[in-house]
Order: sequence, then C-alpha cells, then structure tokens
Amino acid sequence: MRKETILAKLRVVIHFSDQGLQWFEEVRRVSPDAWFADEGGMRFMSEFRGTWNNVLVESTEPILRDFFSKIGIQEDNLPKVKVYESYPGSWIIEAAIVMFTSIGMAYTILKGVSELPKIADGLTDLKSRLKKEFQGECSSAIGKQLRQSAKQQKLPAFPKSIISSDFMIDARPLLALTPSLMKSHKIHTNVSISRDAFTLENLGEEVMRNIRIGLFKSLTERHQWSYTDSYMAAIDILSPKQTITKALAEFQDGQGMQFALDENTSLYIDCWVQDTHGIYLFNFFVEG
Repeated sequence: MRKETILAKLRVVIHFSDQGLQWFEEVRRVSPDAWFADEGGMRFMSEFRGTWNNVLVESTEPILRDFFSKIGIQEDNLPKVKVYESYPGSWIIEAAIVMFTSIGMAYTILKGVSELPKIADGLTDLKSRLKKEFQGECSSAIGKQLRQSAKQQKLPAFPKSIISSDFMIDARPLLALTPSLMKSHKIHTNVSISRDAFTLENLGEEVMRNIRIGLFKSLTERHQWSYTDSYMAAIDILSPKQTITKALAEFQDGQGMQFALDENTSLYIDCWVQDTHGIYLFNFFVEG
C-alpha cells in the first residue's frame, strides 16, 4: 500500500438552485414516475455519485498540478486529488490534495522548493479558480445526465442555472508537516597508536560503554574489515574526558597470538572501535 500525505483538505457542497428545485417540483407534477426528481434531486445525485467525484478530480487536479509544477515539484512527486467520501446534505464531497509519499519525504520535497506557509497561501489563493472550474464542469455534467435520464419524457424546459456550490480548501495539514525523525551519532573519540601501545580518549560528555577494539596490520592498504579477523581487546566503560592506554601485547587474535609490530617494517594499521552507538574505523601508516 502506497504511503500518502495529505497537503490540504477539500470540501465541496453542491446545492440545487431555486430554479433547479422548482424544475424538480414541476417534473414531479407532470411525471410522478420521474425517479430523478425524488427528494429534491438527491436520489439522482446519489445514483451518479461517481460522476461528480470524477468531475471534482478532473476539474481541479490540472490546476493544482500546474501550481506545484511551477514552484519546482518534479513530475513524479506532483500531488493528486483524492476523493474520500460523498454524501447527501445538499450533496457533499470530501476530498484532499495528497502526495503519495511519507510525511517526512513530503516535507523534504516541498521545503526544498519553497517555504511551507508560502505554498499554503498559494493553494488558498487558488480557491476561486478551483470553484469556478468545478462548478462549470459539474453544472454541465448534471445537465447532461438529467437530460439523458429524462429524454423519453415530456418535461418542463430545463433551467439555465441548476446548481451553485460552496468550495472550501483547508491547507492546515501542509503547515503541520514535519521532517522525518532522524537518528544521529556523534563521534568524540581520539585514537592514537605507537609501536608499543594503543590509546583511546573519550572527548565527549557521555559515557562510552561495551567498547570493542580490533587492530589490523598489513603491508598494503586494506579495503575490507571483519572484527573477527583482528587482534582484539575490550573496554567495559570509558567516562567522559577519560583516556585509557593498552599495551599492544594485550590485543590477541582468535588463536591467542599477540599483536606486535616489526621495528624495521612500515605498516598500515587500522583500528576498529565499536561501542553501543556504532562502529568507527581509524587508519594509520606507521613508518619503519
């Protein structure tokens, strides 16, 4: 299931005009069997709810996509209009402008092109244009469907204006977007090595715990490391600002061999330091 993030909520209320309601009453008088005039046209609206939902999407989405495109949103991330509910009470359609991504990613994408309050203001400013486009398309679709439903019946002349609408756009969800919760690690460690000893200093303000140290030596630079291949040692705890020194002989490999450096050989020495927060690798070149 794709993730989706609501940027703004849309609520459209379609009212039949006074002329439209009078027309339904006249239809009921001359043709009692005209089902589409039942309940002041609400049965008709319910029957073709999918049509009105499609009209909302098709009339508003191009305008909204053009708006987001112009502020710099790429094609793959352009929002869409999604209808969630439609129901009588006049006729109400609940929808939203959505991006099909996580909240954190939506925040990152939008924040990358503009400030969120500026985007929200831009969406709100589109209200009149969206309403005009929707009402025109919806009026045409309702008229076409009513004529189709009534084509075999002799009915009163169809009114010029049959509906009005209220169009609401609420951009508060966009303003409430937040960045992804990011995990972070800070490295406050000083590592030193000589031909005799290894030194680890905790430069930070937090205790380092369960520290595992691995030493590697080779004549050429190493590009792969596995802790079990190293000469290993451990430190249970290292307090803030504390320094600890270990003789190289305290480091042993899996066969119990001690770590030692030839006095006359230049070597690449790599130090694997691991605590409860992560693994850190330090590289040295010790000249012979």
